[in-house]
Amino acid sequence: MLPEPTVQALLDAAGQRTVKSLSPTLDHQLLLGHCLGKSRAWLIAHGETLVAGDHALAFQALLQRHQQGEPVAYLIGVKAFWNRLFKVTPATLIPRPETELLIETILSRFNNEARLMLDLGTGSGVIAVTIAVERPGWQIVATDIHDETIKVARENGQYRSNLSLLLADWGSAFASNSIDLLVCNPPYIAQGDSHLPQLSQEPRRALVAGDHGYADLERVINDAHRILKDTGSLLLEHGFEQQDRVAELLQHRGFTAERLQDLNGTPRAILAHLTTGRSSNE
Repeated sequence: MLPEPTVQALLDAAGQRTVKSLSPTLDHQLLLGHCLGKSRAWLIAHGETLVAGDHALAFQALLQRHQQGEPVAYLIGVKAFWNRLFKVTPATLIPRPETELLIETILSRFNNEARLMLDLGTGSGVIAVTIAVERPGWQIVATDIHDETIKVARENGQYRSNLSLLLADWGSAFASNSIDLLVCNPPYIAQGDSHLPQLSQEPRRALVAGDHGYADLERVINDAHRILKDTGSLLLEHGFEQQDRVAELLQHRGFTAERLQDLNGTPRAILAHLTTGRSSNE
């Protein structure tokens, strides 16, 4: 029988593998921690601890799948976002750190006064659930058109009494002039985009949009124009090269557009407000 390896020996051996990742050490720690039911901090502090054979084999199996392209988040079933862990599955996108810009913007621009916020295309629910926690006095409604996706969001949002989740096609289910704040991170990648091969494991329907990536952005803007209250706001994530055209689409529909950048200075989102003078039949 082979001797049991230590935590550090397993991580060192994993580091010799070739894998397409910007953070291989972190990935390996997350995978081993998942197999052992331990945190990264525990692994670092207990590098000489022996690992039982079944756990070591489970780790090797996950490493193999990761090397073949499966994202760590899908392998361990969770992803950190805004200091919380959210369940993710291949039916949902893996939350990106860039999307935390939407959370930062909401919390810095909108106070605790009661509001009705709508999160369209919620995916795993990270935006809706985070705001439901951070703004307990708000009512949050989150939608997605795919049943298997909304099930994941419901699991992430369970026990949040100020959060409702439902199946809906963008804003079609909502009455005119009814929403205070609409938030959306829609599909915005164009067919044939060079980044798509890197995202091959994630649901294409949540990534790719027609009209060179603008079809869903424009649909959300049009829906927002109808369902937002006269004093309502729209917070929209977009691709890093799309801000100029998204701003034009918003201005064409009667919004003022404030351009937002992420921590790297990359154009990432727009906060838009309806201007006054909207006619009653719009």
